[in-house]
Parts: sequence; C-alpha cells; structure tokens
Amino acid sequence: MSGQDTTTQEIDSTINDESKLKLGFKLLQILENWKLTDKDQLSLLGLSNVIKSRHLYLYRNGSKALDFSPEVLKRSEMILGIYESLSTTYPTNQEYCSVWLKRPVKKFNHKAPLELMLSGDVGMKRVWHFLDCTQAWRD
Repeated sequence: MSGQDTTTQEIDSTINDESKLKLGFKLLQILENWKLTDKDQLSLLGLSNVIKSRHLYLYRNGSKALDFSPEVLKRSEMILGIYESLSTTYPTNQEYCSVWLKRPVKKFNHKAPLELMLSGDVGMKRVWHFLDCTQAWRD
C-alpha cells in the first residue's frame, strides 16, 4: 500500500459519515450560491474525474457523501476560506460574491477570480490570499 493510500485511509477514518455529509452539503451549497455550473463545481472540488455532473444531485440531497481525499480536503479548505473572506468583504450582499468571482480583476491581469480558481490549486490559493492576507503569512 502506498503512502498516499495510507493518508487517504487516515483522513477517512477521522471524518465520520455524518461529518462528510454535512461538509459536502455546505460546500455544494456555497458553490450553488456562487451560481457555478455543475462542471465548474466538480472542477473546483477536484472531483471532475470521479463524479459525473448528472449524479451531483445525489450529493446535494444527502443520499451520498463526497469522498474527502487529501486533495479534496485541501480544495475544500480553500473554498471555505474564499467563501468566508467574501462574506466578510460583502456582508450585506451575498449575491455580489458570485458577481465578484466572475468579473475581471486588475490584480489578476484582468482575469476573473473564478478563471484562476478553475486553473488549479495555485490559482485557488492566489484568490484566497488576495481576499485574506493572513493566509499568505502561513506559506
């Protein structure tokens, strides 16, 4: 068994099924509130090759729990961090969070934050660090 498999098993054993359902529901709710397509939601979570878009409803309604591999957990942390930062930045207008993610930002060479986030971990981290400067202190 490889080290990656061991890590996945250790993480799976620390998160019980109820917690997986709750965390998955929260993540999908956030991504829905951002008005993202199913394809973009799966891509941000790193599950494009694992879950088909047409099956996403099973995870939204709690019939199935997401598989929280180390990669998915890392992406989940970044999504939750971006969500929290946007909620702090726009506390009275949650709708604007969705708008902000899709508008070009000068700091990102006139690319939309969502475009960077969809490019992978580095892009997601860059958006999170832009919104929450305390994250840059950790790295």
